[in-house]
Amino acid sequence: MDLGRNLKQGLNTGKMLFGQRETMGACDKGEARLVIVAANCPEDFIDSMSESHPNITMHRVGLVNRQLGAACAKPFPVSALCVIDPGQSDLLSLQSNI
Repeated sequence: MDLGRNLKQGLNTGKMLFGQRETMGACDKGEARLVIVAANCPEDFIDSMSESHPNITMHRVGLVNRQLGAACAKPFPVSALCVIDPGQSDLLSLQSNI
């Protein structure tokens, strides 16, 4: 799967939130369907997410936060994002790898 293309498709046709606080908040509310984290996302955030929300799929990508931000067409680094509505993308086909 082409992650960059699917991220842009999800941004254009679905709903995604960026950042650790936004991601945690969406998970707490039960809105998040998938959490994507950068390769250099802090381990304490990943551990906290895994413990408090074991039923949400978490996928770590091979991109560091600056690259993930650029792939999402954002002018800032993105260490974590959550997919609330994938739109016409195939993002929900990503498997948990954490």
